[in-house]
Amino acid sequence: MRRQILIFLIGFFSFFRSYSIPIETPEFDERNPFVINSPEGWGYRTFKGKNGLIGVLWPNNLTFNATNIAAFVFLQNTNTKLPRKPANINLFYEKCPQAKFQFSSIEKINDETLSIAERYFTGRCGRTMILLQETVENYNVIIALVSAKYITKEQLADIKSVAASYKREIEKYIRQTSNSDKE
Repeated sequence: MRRQILIFLIGFFSFFRSYSIPIETPEFDERNPFVINSPEGWGYRTFKGKNGLIGVLWPNNLTFNATNIAAFVFLQNTNTKLPRKPANINLFYEKCPQAKFQFSSIEKINDETLSIAERYFTGRCGRTMILLQETVENYNVIIALVSAKYITKEQLADIKSVAASYKREIEKYIRQTSNSDKE
């Protein structure tokens, strides 16, 4: 009897194992050098890329597909050749089909009479669209917090802390690369 149960269990697990679908594991991480800790209560995903969408944040209690509030983190490195299409931009367009992000020219970046929206965006997304920009040397981080409703003070404070975190990460990255160039 025990032998029959053992044979049944081996057969059952062999059958189950042969029909289970493995979890997809990428060959490499999709990260950029500016990875931050997300604020409490926010999910965070970072993407590989030097110019374009490098991160997305959304409330923890929802999936990215189900959320109606998200923060998109864009990077523009003006010392490199800009691609025609920003990296990973399809995620922004999925959530914001009426808004477009484009890289800005040096002249527009330095023009203090232009708003962040006039420099980088056309169209709107959601009821609320708050834009923040941090510039460190040739790096511009642009964060678009978009929502189908009004945002809370806490959400705005969280996104401001994200912008400050990216600024610190870029400053650290620049120091590290300049020190390695000197060696």
